[in-house]
Amino acid sequence: MVTKKKAWKIRKCRRSLHWLAPMAVLLTVAGCATQQPTPVPFPLPLPLASTSQCNEQQQEIVRLQQMLADREHQIKHLIADQKNKDLEISKLKTHQQNQTKELKETTNQASRAEVKLRRFATEADVASRLVEVEMAMKTLESRLDTRHELPLQVLAHGLLDKASTAFKRGKYSVAADHAAQAEQLIEMMTEQQPTTESATPFKVAIPLKTKLNGQLRRKPDRNAAVIDKLQTATPVVARSYKAQWLQVQTENGNSGWIFSDFVEPR
Repeated sequence: MVTKKKAWKIRKCRRSLHWLAPMAVLLTVAGCATQQPTPVPFPLPLPLASTSQCNEQQQEIVRLQQMLADREHQIKHLIADQKNKDLEISKLKTHQQNQTKELKETTNQASRAEVKLRRFATEADVASRLVEVEMAMKTLESRLDTRHELPLQVLAHGLLDKASTAFKRGKYSVAADHAAQAEQLIEMMTEQQPTTESATPFKVAIPLKTKLNGQLRRKPDRNAAVIDKLQTATPVVARSYKAQWLQVQTENGNSGWIFSDFVEPR
């Protein structure tokens, strides 16, 4: 049986429970009402450039634009100068070509006049000319290596022999022609012309023939392209020279270069 004292304690506990339940509810509601909401993050604004920085950037843009304009002006000026220089070079080339043409014409006229004079050469004139050419040959040979004759030296000797033979037969104009041709070969050896210079025309064309099978080349070079193959005893006419090379023309009209060792007087 429950005593009065125990019953009283039970009623007291129940009263405490009735009071605590509403308090717990009130505290829960109050806590929910006072809870702060979670803030939504917003992007931070970019820092704005200061006025001084904007001014500096604007000044730099203006400076670069001015520099670009100056460069364009310089380029236009250089292009104009180049055009003027090209025009001057073109004028100089034209003038040089005209001078070369005039020089060739003058040389041709002098050669024709010399040929005419030789046609009317007297015995005394031709004899004097032969002596002069022979003396020039001896002077040249005194400076050359006598152990080895140059191809041009052999040609010159052959022409001098032909000149002497023609003189003895009374063919003075033929003797004068051969003497003039030999003299040109002697001048070639005396000048010792470098291979880098341009070809030098003969005052008088030299009739020759090949003494060996040879090749007519486009340039005075052993590695140059071959224009034609010449058989032994092919007639050619030498019109200019460069070092030990002769520029010749064949009877069929081919013109090219042949080494002087492959030809001899006709």
